[in-house]
Amino acid sequence: MKIILLDDHKLFGASLKMLLEEQEDDILCDYVSTTCEFLNRIQKDTYDIYLIDINLKDEKTGLDLIKDLMDADPKQKIIVLTSYDLDHYKDMAFKLGVRDFINKSVEIEELLERIKNVYRGNHKKIGKYIADPLTQREIEVLKELIKGQNKKDIARKLFISERTLYNHIANIYGKLSVNNIVEAYNKAMELGYIDPVM
Repeated sequence: MKIILLDDHKLFGASLKMLLEEQEDDILCDYVSTTCEFLNRIQKDTYDIYLIDINLKDEKTGLDLIKDLMDADPKQKIIVLTSYDLDHYKDMAFKLGVRDFINKSVEIEELLERIKNVYRGNHKKIGKYIADPLTQREIEVLKELIKGQNKKDIARKLFISERTLYNHIANIYGKLSVNNIVEAYNKAMELGYIDPVM
């Protein structure tokens, strides 16, 4: 089984490469730390499994890269391996077509077993982690609210009326089950609506 691992934390990536190759004789793992290196490698070579982190210090996020890869070939076996084990990211990743979503704190034995499951095609389809997700517009409104701008300015910036803005805010509070912007911020961070690198 041939794996390519993309992670911008070089110590973690190099260590995981060694760990995976030590576990099984038939595993070969190439490790890269940038999207550019990753794209160069997959043009020159073929891999059975792509292991990709979400939060990359790069122009693209891992999810952007995954979208491009799946648009090119929806049959690719992509696994997200990340510290950002948040429901919103899981929903986005599975919607894009990833085969598994694994937290980096996983034990090596479990990681290996889950990689093998994906390799054998035994992955299961995951339902939604968030029952009533925020719309793209609601996420935009939430991000503007968190910046502390007044509502009139937010409405003007988003080219919507203040009444529409207040409707969006009511929907956001309802979906997140919160009563104010501080609670909304905390819940949005917990669910992954707010980018951790913001």
